[in-house]
Amino acid sequence: MSETKYCINCGKAIPTNATFCPFCGATQDKVASTEDQNTITSEQHNTPNQPEHVNMWTALKLGMRQTFTWSQRITRPQYWWLYLDLVLISLVLTIVLGIRAYSYPAFILSPLHVNVLQTVLLLIFSALMVWTSVMQFTASARRLHDSNRSAHYLWFYLLPLVGPILIIVFLCQRSEPAGKRFDRLASQPKPWTHKWWTWCLLVLLTLGYAALINITARDTAMDAALTTTSKSAATNSDDSYSDSDSEESSDSTDSDSDSESDSDSDSDSITIGDDDIDIADQKAYSTSFTDSSWAKSTFKIDKVTVYKTDGTYTSGSGNDKKDFNGVVKVHMSIHAGQDISAYPTQAKLSTNDGQQVEADMDSDDFDGDLNSGTDSDGNVYFVLSKLSSVKDITSIRLKWDASYDTDDYDDDNAYKTFDTTLNLN
Repeated sequence: MSETKYCINCGKAIPTNATFCPFCGATQDKVASTEDQNTITSEQHNTPNQPEHVNMWTALKLGMRQTFTWSQRITRPQYWWLYLDLVLISLVLTIVLGIRAYSYPAFILSPLHVNVLQTVLLLIFSALMVWTSVMQFTASARRLHDSNRSAHYLWFYLLPLVGPILIIVFLCQRSEPAGKRFDRLASQPKPWTHKWWTWCLLVLLTLGYAALINITARDTAMDAALTTTSKSAATNSDDSYSDSDSEESSDSTDSDSDSESDSDSDSDSITIGDDDIDIADQKAYSTSFTDSSWAKSTFKIDKVTVYKTDGTYTSGSGNDKKDFNGVVKVHMSIHAGQDISAYPTQAKLSTNDGQQVEADMDSDDFDGDLNSGTDSDGNVYFVLSKLSSVKDITSIRLKWDASYDTDDYDDDNAYKTFDTTLNLN
């Protein structure tokens, strides 16, 4: 049988003295002497050099030494021991440094603020993670070479779901003698630690990775600080409140006219949104709640009115549809001492008889973003599913949120939840 070698381009077996490949046409290396050819032929079927006992430590040393080596090969045991090493190292780094690095940003640009200790920790964590990632990536390329596949197969990672599975299958394949064609550029004049471009690449990747972590940490900190609970927007419909025996709702939608009609104690109906609610009984209470402890702003509640409806009404639609026969109206005024955002129309109300409800979506529109020096007031409505008598409600508890914008992540006062109990007597 004639001696063979493998094409340096396609990896197919060709005669030893061939100067070009009859399959792909690639020019081969210059034919060596007979003694050299015999040596090459005897070595071509060998697997990549490896220590007698491959273990986690020898695989890690090889991976560190060949961090930026693409053209050589790595055996299956060497690769998977190295993979286990890098998984464990990444896990330890994440627990020791990563959790803290992701907890809050090391720096912000506007206004400029730098936490020196957090920045150092972030850069150390990023550099180590980038190093292990590059080591894993180049090792995967060498493992593909050992199975006689080009590193271009790594592009399969871009294919959702199927791509990574194919790569894993390739990485598990046995060594192929034809993979020796990838060793043609194996010799390195000096290790990667003595090359300037490898350090430049590591620095650039580290800075990019650190910036990505810092952005993620900033967003996480903002989300964690955000304690406001926003109510899901519901679709306004003309029939959100309907009385089975009442006539068509009136066309009055102005919140000022709502307040005027509601403030009349002798009125036999109130208007919420586009709907008139007939009243069988009502009782008004004067309250003196005032809170000026937050953001130089003042919140006042001066009046609470409890209504017993004349019949049963329906609120909402679909799965949110419910019947009610009672209404609690809370009049609140706000003075903004600085730019704030307040949401009393998203408040929660609890009554002394065990009911808890959220503010009705057709409450007056007087809250939200308020500029410094702004005065605003309006009514917040809460519908009660059961109310036998207006005298049954003797106390209510209200909770609502407010906040203001700040670049100081240590400002715990930027978000406020108001919580007050009002005795009605």
